Amino acid sequence: MAEERKEMHGITPETNVVPAHDDIENLKNPMVGGIDDEELAHTYEGEFGTKRDLKPRVVSMIAIAGTIGTGLFLGSGAALAKGGPVGFWLGYVFVGLAVGCMMMCLGEMSVFAPNVGGMTDFGNKYVDPAMGFMMGVNYILQVGLAIPAEMSAIAVMIGFWDDNTAHVPIYIAVFLVVCVAINVVGVRYFGEVEFVFAIIKLATLIGLILFGLIADLGGIPPKHEYIGGRYWKNEPFNDTFMDLTPVSKARFLGFWAVLTKAAFSYGGIEGISVLAGEAHNPRKTMKMAVKTVFYRIVGIYMLSTLVIGLNISQKSPDLLSAVALGGGTAASSPFVVICKQTGVKVLPSIINAVVMTSALSASNENTYATSRTLMALARQGAMPKIFLRTSNAGIPLYGVLVSFCFGLLAFLSVSNSANQGFVWLSNLSALSSLVAWISICICYIRFKKALKVQGIDRHNLTFRSWFQPYLAWFCVIFFSIILIFNGFASFIGGFSVSDFFASYVTLPVIALCFIGWKVVKKTKFVKSEDVDLSMGPQSALRGTKYDQGVIRYENYNQYHSEKE
Repeated sequence: MAEERKEMHGITPETNVVPAHDDIENLKNPMVGGIDDEELAHTYEGEFGTKRDLKPRVVSMIAIAGTIGTGLFLGSGAALAKGGPVGFWLGYVFVGLAVGCMMMCLGEMSVFAPNVGGMTDFGNKYVDPAMGFMMGVNYILQVGLAIPAEMSAIAVMIGFWDDNTAHVPIYIAVFLVVCVAINVVGVRYFGEVEFVFAIIKLATLIGLILFGLIADLGGIPPKHEYIGGRYWKNEPFNDTFMDLTPVSKARFLGFWAVLTKAAFSYGGIEGISVLAGEAHNPRKTMKMAVKTVFYRIVGIYMLSTLVIGLNISQKSPDLLSAVALGGGTAASSPFVVICKQTGVKVLPSIINAVVMTSALSASNENTYATSRTLMALARQGAMPKIFLRTSNAGIPLYGVLVSFCFGLLAFLSVSNSANQGFVWLSNLSALSSLVAWISICICYIRFKKALKVQGIDRHNLTFRSWFQPYLAWFCVIFFSIILIFNGFASFIGGFSVSDFFASYVTLPVIALCFIGWKVVKKTKFVKSEDVDLSMGPQSALRGTKYDQGVIRYENYNQYHSEKE
């Protein structure tokens, strides 16, 4: 039987069965391509000393609730005021469905080749090394600059109870140290902490959704006011947005403003791919995690925005005053507005505490993502090799140190003179999400083309997304339009230089990264037939040029038996 298997895979008695030293080292590397799902499921060692200690339940919970944070709890009220209840809900639905399609693209690539650094590696392999560099720098800006933004948000939220501004630097320092500590003790502990945070956020949000539904039906004492679909019927869109005429123009641009807000609220959802390199049984785990994205979008974002729009009028004085606060504390949350309308006084403090845990959770995830993306860039030769070094616990400490340095920027928000620059840095982080989503879909289009050209049947993949590449192309076009026109408000009522800069600062940065790396390194576009697909599962690679499973393992065993 063994002889038949050898002949089937091209091994004859004359075949040289002693592998080169490099091949033997590769066989020790659990991330080498051509490994079946079952074998990879029993591997606990990742690349470059990392540990596959993130359990499936942890990855799935992070996928569902990991990026639920200030965007939904606090920022959604501003979107309602801009678009009206129907425009508000539709905006989140449209962007949510597009994000879900993007995640299907990312999921198929992540399940095919789970690796440390996630999407950065896809750009490098499937499109152009310059694309990989640009995606890596863009993502570091996105997650790295989000760390000080979240740290500052935590300090402001503590101001809900402690209004002494002299204490703000102390709070920033304490939470920054806590965030770094969670990231250096080991990825297993990082995962468990995030699991707890995710449960807290998810439980709170489910409770708030139920509270909102009951309030809409008039079930909350003492007022017992029935609202039903009153606001959806009487004022579905914002007819007075920016005092524009005619009404149709105001309605459309109000709705468009919601799209931009919604896109920023979903920001960070793509970070699930970075976990693939340290997830246990990564192909099965990532397949399950990506599928939960739709549950998160439908069950959380869409239902939450529906409840908010049913309960609050876009003209509500409580809402408008909350939006004027700028999203600083729980007082600016639309859920707190519902509490005020119903006469419930206990929830604001609870919401503030939960939003604080959400901000700390986001900081933890951003610290993790920054360090792993630096590792991926170092593997590509785009960053110093020092970022590949890991501790005994499998942590890239130098990458975490860079994350800590990003966090120090939070102290800029303490100074009024430096605050405008800090706001611009935060906008740079937010806009990077759209760039990341567009890049992911471009990588997927190239990935799918390479599969076809190299004769790999997608039906044999562990996870396969639907209606491709049409959904990927739709996402590229849809997100590009949002990115290009997100700063339309800076042209209305007089040109605003600061608003224009905040809306488009990301574009020249990423363009410079791509063009600069391509010129300096003289990189070339990767042809479909030259794309490296060797990291895929052996079951999908059989019959292709990457089908070396039997040869590699039988050669390896024979080599060691001869040594003995």
